[in-house]
Amino acid sequence: MTARIMIVDDEQPIRDSLQGLFEDEEYLVVCAASGEEAMARLRKQPVDCILLDIWMPGIDGLETLSRIHQVDANLPVIMMSGHATIDTAVRATRQGAFDFVEKPVSFDRLMILARNAVQKRRLEQENSDLKRQEMSHHSQQELIGDSAPIQEVRTLIKRIALSDAPLLILGEHGTGKAVAARMLHAASKRRDAPFIEVNTASVPAGRMDSELFGHEKGAFTGALHAQRGRFEAAHQGALFFDEVTELSLSAQAKVLRVLQEKVVQRLGNPAPVACNVRLIAASARDLEQALQQEKLREDFYYRLNVVSIHMPSLRHRLDDLPELIRSLADEQAHALGGNPVRFDAEVICALKTYTWPGNVRELRNYVERCHILMPGEQMDISNMLPPDQSSIHPSSMATSAPATNLGVTESDAQEQADAASFHDARETFERAFLLQHLNRHDWNISRTAAEIGMERSQLHRKIKSYALVQQQEQQS
Repeated sequence: MTARIMIVDDEQPIRDSLQGLFEDEEYLVVCAASGEEAMARLRKQPVDCILLDIWMPGIDGLETLSRIHQVDANLPVIMMSGHATIDTAVRATRQGAFDFVEKPVSFDRLMILARNAVQKRRLEQENSDLKRQEMSHHSQQELIGDSAPIQEVRTLIKRIALSDAPLLILGEHGTGKAVAARMLHAASKRRDAPFIEVNTASVPAGRMDSELFGHEKGAFTGALHAQRGRFEAAHQGALFFDEVTELSLSAQAKVLRVLQEKVVQRLGNPAPVACNVRLIAASARDLEQALQQEKLREDFYYRLNVVSIHMPSLRHRLDDLPELIRSLADEQAHALGGNPVRFDAEVICALKTYTWPGNVRELRNYVERCHILMPGEQMDISNMLPPDQSSIHPSSMATSAPATNLGVTESDAQEQADAASFHDARETFERAFLLQHLNRHDWNISRTAAEIGMERSQLHRKIKSYALVQQQEQQS
């Protein structure tokens, strides 16, 4: 894999010289003339190593180093300086610099340092990937929370795990039906056998028989080799049908026959193949309604519905929200790097007023978005990101924090409350957000753009589109 190097120096001849050097060694090279530009580029395009000059106009190298590590704590940064002192080198090392070189730099030494830095980066990423896989595996195997509804689900799973009876798991999208299915299999006597998932909605109707029962070479056009089906793959284990109502009526009849006879027949081969599986099916639909609409066979439904589990929606177990958010924030930090974003108590209370129609899946997406935009930061009412299609507006939180903390006037807050759509509310929120950060930096465009991860040109366009002006200009 080709490594990407960023060169940050305010002197163009040095940038050009180093760029040519590394490109000759087949590195991909990104250049920036200032710390502000480096931060804007880094937020858009990850790199494997940064060569960073210390003395630059605007934010200097040490401040840039600090901001880099706020975005990516493990990114190796090699500091460069033509006016270095021992004190400067010590400060850079204490701030986490990978190494320090004096100008004029030795190209051979710099190449060795860059190679070592990239190798260290790759090893750390491989280790992070392994941790992420472990973390993701764990989060997908457990139902998080201790609320009464989720404890009832856990208890029910333990009671029915040792049975071989078919199981039906019902609940809205995103409530964790697949997680419950895997938990049940892990607690069953079939735990050492395969757990095979079938997303019925993603398999074309014309290929369902082949997917489920397998086929022989030449059984149909395009069958270039024999393939075993999902039932064979799950032999002695469990087969999980996600969104079972997406199965055609004919496929339902065939599945029912397999459950009864415990054999399957591959397409193109009449010989029976032993198939002993436990069937677990899930659906977000009203199955009684599916029966009435003839989307579900009655005999198939009654065969499945020996035991059923109803997964609670997130809005019915809001006591679990703090633990869920903490767990998901840690998960995203492991997955994407950096420190987890933290949510204070007022934000948690505000998030509890949202209905979460997408349940835990929507919450995971929300936490991921927060981590991408605010890695390692503490989220409070003043900088809170609202969920998509949210009924939460900063104006509704005025009792928890003054609107001025957001840079929002009373008229702005009322405008958000009266917004005709979420798009309108988001624009009002974005306007207030930009004003807050511009005022914080006395309308220094470069510093503001660097802090919020936006290109200067884009920030200028936003200022123009929202007709933003400094407060003293408004008062004059």
